[in-house]
Amino acid sequence: MELRQLEHFLAVVDHGGLGRAAERLYLSQPTVSASVRALERELKVELFHRTARRLAPTSAGRQLVPLARRVLDDVVAVHDAMRAARESGGGVLTVMCTPDMSAEAVASWAGGFTRRYPAVSLDISEVGSRQELVAAVADGRAELGFTLALKDLRTDLGFIELGVQRLLLVRPPGHPAPTSRLPLTALGDLPLARRQVTRNEEDAVHTALAAHGVAATTGATVPSRGAQLTFVLRSGFQAFLPLRMCAAALDAGAHVVETYPLIESPFGVVHRAGSLAPAAQQFVSDVRGALRGWYDAIAAHRANGLDLVDAVVAARDAAL
Repeated sequence: MELRQLEHFLAVVDHGGLGRAAERLYLSQPTVSASVRALERELKVELFHRTARRLAPTSAGRQLVPLARRVLDDVVAVHDAMRAARESGGGVLTVMCTPDMSAEAVASWAGGFTRRYPAVSLDISEVGSRQELVAAVADGRAELGFTLALKDLRTDLGFIELGVQRLLLVRPPGHPAPTSRLPLTALGDLPLARRQVTRNEEDAVHTALAAHGVAATTGATVPSRGAQLTFVLRSGFQAFLPLRMCAAALDAGAHVVETYPLIESPFGVVHRAGSLAPAAQQFVSDVRGALRGWYDAIAAHRANGLDLVDAVVAARDAAL
């Protein structure tokens, strides 16, 4: 028996069917269905009455509900207890990020925390998708998860919004760049290096381009922001990248263009419902402070007459 099978079973019970359970778990409906079937085979009992409209727990299913909740609660309690034991002597704060945020971005905001709490070790890593991040936070493998804002977040999780990710268009060295903002409809036929997204994830770039009737050519689909920049620099593609990466792209000789409308997405941190542990709370506070300083610096440079691209570079240089 696997913990995820119990998690999927409870999701079906709580949401009254496979479809809604799959949406809340950020999984496909066949995946959840197969998981529940496998649990039934292992337990040698039917857990649901299957009707045309919904799944209703059988008598055995109703008996399993409190037992399954206890198992999952105990697993989270074990993770919490061991994390507290580690943190009593400094310990580790485990942070996960989705590719649309990138571990590099989160690390760049963590300077204040690492200086304030040198005894706490940060374990920052990336996972392949938002659904993986949500699962990791829910079962206690990660204390915090940085990602773009999620719709219909699970009831056992919370979300703290921290800011808005703004994406600029990055073009290869030598490619003509406009001297002013570029309409999305004038994107041109240069292939895009896109970031991979999994089922049930929304891609802000695809959504924005589709809304303006832009059918861009995809030259490569890659797993990370860093890989997107590599394709721009070495393969002659273009890509939409976050502000901090755009400053690095300029250093490497790429051209950075502000589009209109600007592609923007709110982002923040996922955590288990309830109070954050002291170290996690301080980390979120320090990240929020670093972001506020970054946004304020860009706004100040723009108020002095710089366009967005130059304001980002000036803010980056002042922080070095």
